[in-house]
Amino acid sequence: LQWDDHEVRDNWYETRDLSKDDRYKVKSMALLAARARQAFLEFNPLAFDAADAERIHRVVRYGPLVDIFAIDLRSYRGGNSANMQPTLTDDARIFGAAQLEILKSQLAASRAVWKIVASDMPIGLKP
Repeated sequence: LQWDDHEVRDNWYETRDLSKDDRYKVKSMALLAARARQAFLEFNPLAFDAADAERIHRVVRYGPLVDIFAIDLRSYRGGNSANMQPTLTDDARIFGAAQLEILKSQLAASRAVWKIVASDMPIGLKP
């Protein structure tokens, strides 16, 4: 299961302005996102982390062969933009710094033969 932008609204971000969109009675994107997250967590078979009950990124282990790392590129990102930032800033991030550190440590600790990173967006590694 992957948390994607379509769980709330296509290309959503928490500060998106819905004031002129008559399709929505609720104009707060943050409230819509919170409701969508609650529904996602209540109706999908995900293991909860007591330290972070709303965390969506996780590891699914299939014995000694496969670990699947499902990442969350929606909850920690900056607002949508033209993506022309000359440097990486918090506004340009799609991956939260804490989530990235967790993923790095989980990948390093994994002893599975195959490690799969499940992402709802294309990702690349910069040398």
